[in-house]
Amino acid sequence: MRGLRGSLQFKFVSAIICIVVPLLGIIFLWQGVSEERQAWTQVVNQARLLTRQIILTRQWVSDSQGIYLRTDTPGAQGGGGFYSDLLPTERGIMQRFTPSMVTKQLSLYSYRQNLYRFRLAGIAPMNPENRPNEFELAAINSFSQDGRAEYYALADHDGEAVFQYSAPLYVDETCLSCHKNYTSGTVSGCLSIHLPVQHVLDSLKSSRMQLFTSASALIILTVLTLYFLVRHLVLKPLGTLESVADGISKGQFPGPIRIGSSVEMDRVGQALGTMSSKLEEGRNRLEEEVQSATSELALANEELKTLDRLKSDFLATMSHELRSPLTSIRGGLDYLRRTETVSDRQDYLHIMDKNLRRLVHLVTDIFDITRIEADKVRWNFAPADLSELVGEIVEIMAPLAEEHELRLHFLPPGPMKADIDVERIEQVIVNLTDNAIKYSPKGGLVSFAVLRGNGEIQVQVRDQGPGIPAGDREAIFKKFHTAPSSGRADKPGGTGLGLAICNQIVRGHGGRIWVEDNPEGGSVFTFALPEKKTAD
Repeated sequence: MRGLRGSLQFKFVSAIICIVVPLLGIIFLWQGVSEERQAWTQVVNQARLLTRQIILTRQWVSDSQGIYLRTDTPGAQGGGGFYSDLLPTERGIMQRFTPSMVTKQLSLYSYRQNLYRFRLAGIAPMNPENRPNEFELAAINSFSQDGRAEYYALADHDGEAVFQYSAPLYVDETCLSCHKNYTSGTVSGCLSIHLPVQHVLDSLKSSRMQLFTSASALIILTVLTLYFLVRHLVLKPLGTLESVADGISKGQFPGPIRIGSSVEMDRVGQALGTMSSKLEEGRNRLEEEVQSATSELALANEELKTLDRLKSDFLATMSHELRSPLTSIRGGLDYLRRTETVSDRQDYLHIMDKNLRRLVHLVTDIFDITRIEADKVRWNFAPADLSELVGEIVEIMAPLAEEHELRLHFLPPGPMKADIDVERIEQVIVNLTDNAIKYSPKGGLVSFAVLRGNGEIQVQVRDQGPGIPAGDREAIFKKFHTAPSSGRADKPGGTGLGLAICNQIVRGHGGRIWVEDNPEGGSVFTFALPEKKTAD
């Protein structure tokens, strides 16, 4: 959640910058361009107005066939013309000034005051001083060939910016009196004006700098303001909601939640508070149900334990009570087998004896398992050699194996001492051997091994039977469970108590028992007992 909120904050800031900076940048850039365009428009309009005024003055002088000025006045100084038309008067000698001479005098006056300069440039001037320069020649060509009404450009003179403006001069009837080689209505030249605009460029530069500073300050202020609003109205409430959600996940259910930043956030807080209350109610209800169910399960467990104890006591009592009459029946059956000589009756007595043995074995198993589960077994632990014990059982079980046309094989490894209840461990080995003989095919081999390692002694019984499926290898050591492979038509089915008794006996010795696949076919039953720590 922390990373998510940080990511959301970064996205908000990035979005604000990506929106505000380009938008305000475009606005201020447009404003700067507009100011520059307006400044140059004012310069052009100023040049147009000045040009119009000078042309009107020339038109007035031309319509007046020139004006006469006293040669000794300041206005007549420095403005000699190509012609010298003198007129003596009572006030002194007067000289006629043509439109060109008047224009030159006005330019001198303006130049002295550092305002602007202008001059006349003609295609075929009578005065060599009025020959056009490069800019004026380009302007005259644009007037005569392209029909343009004005021509201007920005130039640099001696490190100062100058705005050059030209307007066409047309030949009229009054001009033909002096300029015989002109044609009326044609372009005779141009009026060229030079306006100093360095102050305009400096002003635009200063304006750009101020505009940039203002734009930067406004962008920073806008971004900070929006960030503060987003943080206060969105990110901070989200942090509060996150803390509440974390508390709920930890089992801390708050009361009413008020964010305070906005109505919408308050609604979210109220919804979260309502959800928290319902979760708390549900948890309390669930805890009550769990406690009630736990109490009921505890009572049921106690009842099951009582029933199981009663069942075990009943089975122990019944198995004990059944063993006495079964012993009497077996004694009578043995007497009949010794005294009865008729062969048919001997067959019946053999079948009765076989089933009686199975019944005695079943009763004995029930008696053993109930005593072990009821913890009524008296263990007689003593040091014993497991290798010797296995060898004795192999000798005892050999006749039974021969009846089933099987071979028993055991190679004693030497003394293998352990503290065991010899009678009970003998019962385990006999049970495993009996199962191996029962389920191995005729002509098969049942082998035994006693191994030492990792502080324990292992006893293995290998058979060549059908094997135990992997899914039943743990279940077969439980009561009344038999593996599917054991239910063969030619083999008697078990009761499911033999391996359960083996498991309980081995566990009573602090050991373990398991079954694995035999690589040569069949199964390998192994039980491990703790090795004797001290020497006898």
